[in-house]
Amino acid sequence: MKLLVMTDTHIRGTTPSRRLDDFKETLLDKLKEVGEIAHNEGVDYILHGGDLFDRPDTAPSVVSDFIKVLKDYPVPIYIVAGNHDLYGHNPETLPRTMLGILVASGIVSPLSIEPIFLEEQGVSLQLTGRDFDYDIDAKGSDAYNVSKDESVDYAIHLVHGMLLDKPFFENGYTLIEDVKTEADITIAGHYHLGFGVKTFNRKYFLNPGALVRSSADIKEVKRKPKVAIINLGEEIEIKLMPLKRAKAGKEVLDREAIEEEKYREKKLIDFVREVKASDDFKVLSMQEILNKVANNKDLAEEVTKEALARLAQAQEKLGKGGE
Repeated sequence: MKLLVMTDTHIRGTTPSRRLDDFKETLLDKLKEVGEIAHNEGVDYILHGGDLFDRPDTAPSVVSDFIKVLKDYPVPIYIVAGNHDLYGHNPETLPRTMLGILVASGIVSPLSIEPIFLEEQGVSLQLTGRDFDYDIDAKGSDAYNVSKDESVDYAIHLVHGMLLDKPFFENGYTLIEDVKTEADITIAGHYHLGFGVKTFNRKYFLNPGALVRSSADIKEVKRKPKVAIINLGEEIEIKLMPLKRAKAGKEVLDREAIEEEKYREKKLIDFVREVKASDDFKVLSMQEILNKVANNKDLAEEVTKEALARLAQAQEKLGKGGE
């Protein structure tokens, strides 16, 4: 059995300020190449690690162009919802999003903790997934933990969470070494730079990196977008395949814009430091409000859920789904 893995496509109709090309046309070309790889490699299924869209209310005129490409894929597509696919990062809003429309139309199939069982060429697979939510990388989260059915040869778990091979942030991530799972392969999206293929306790962990590059990070300039091919036979084989038609980062990312952004970030850090020192006022973005509510352990669970639900409704009405 063969599977192709891609993640974080962030479909949108506009071009990010740091890109030099036509972002939409470049992404359409990348996704066409993914379909060609799936055909040439003879894969049986495609797995998408979430953030198919850059915002939950992507314009229908944009979505229709990408639907034509996805419908031409030779095999079924299984997916989990990323934070950009949802209003307020709330999985319950999925039916009202563009990803929800693709699910309802059968273009992609959603994964959940309830396993899907697949079999090809005498190999049986248990496939599960976990959409993004605010508890996904919280301490004690079971988002990455899966029990494997005794009847299957392999178990794969797909998660849109901040799974890392080493810490880069103060919090809000899960380390591979802390994952206790029976899944043979755990696949993560969300972290755009990816970490490739890692093994720990005789289990595989995979993140091929985002299919798009929109960050001002110099690492993005050097990174080549990839997909992964998983071959399940007597053993597990995983290979990373760079997209041949993806241009070099320096050709599509504006280096001058990157330097300007670094300067702005430094000025912002200095400004925030001064504000914290004065402690006179504080301005919170919607993202920060959501984070603070979700991570406030002093609130009762029902209060937190209600607050997040109302914030998601407000975000949806304001049309700020992906910002």
